[in-house]
Amino acid sequence: MHKITVIGVGPGGRESLTGAAQAAITRADVLLGGRRHLETFASGGRETFTLANNLINAVQFIKDRRHLRVAVLATGDPGMYGILDFLRRHFEPEDIEVIPGISAVQEAFARLVMPWQDAVILSAHGRDTGALVEIIKNSSKVAVLTGPESTPVRLAGLLTEAGLGERASFVCTDLTLPGEKVTGLKIKDLIGYPEGNRHNCVMVIVDE
Repeated sequence: MHKITVIGVGPGGRESLTGAAQAAITRADVLLGGRRHLETFASGGRETFTLANNLINAVQFIKDRRHLRVAVLATGDPGMYGILDFLRRHFEPEDIEVIPGISAVQEAFARLVMPWQDAVILSAHGRDTGALVEIIKNSSKVAVLTGPESTPVRLAGLLTEAGLGERASFVCTDLTLPGEKVTGLKIKDLIGYPEGNRHNCVMVIVDE
């Protein structure tokens, strides 16, 4: 029985894929991942499973194929607000091998040429925005992984209402992809900013 390999593929672009990740993808018999991951990295007619709102089904899919080399492709690093937490609830640690990847947060701070050892890392995906605002208020440097329901514009509105509108913010989207964009504005000036259809958005907030 093979281990389940959980592979961090970076924010999305091939150039951020590590050599270890590439080797693990190449030797896999079965690949699970988001649609964009599979379009980018799946090849050779291998069996695939598209991850969406079907994680419980994915668990059974994996269990039925433990005799094969199964790999799960994860955005960024799988241990940072990634799928590893979910998989640990259904498989033992000894059943899993993790290939770490470059996270969107790492890429964002690299683009800003900003040290981040003192940063608080948060995710807005499915989380209480009130608690999020409170943490940001009490932190001098924060990176927020935003989501469809907690976009940078919506967060900017909440933060401005909380009196944080003058803080510097940087919205980093589509990192490592052709449409990569980094926008620096005061939080209050983000309100009404056109967001468009962008992916892997990291919002860095600094109390300068």
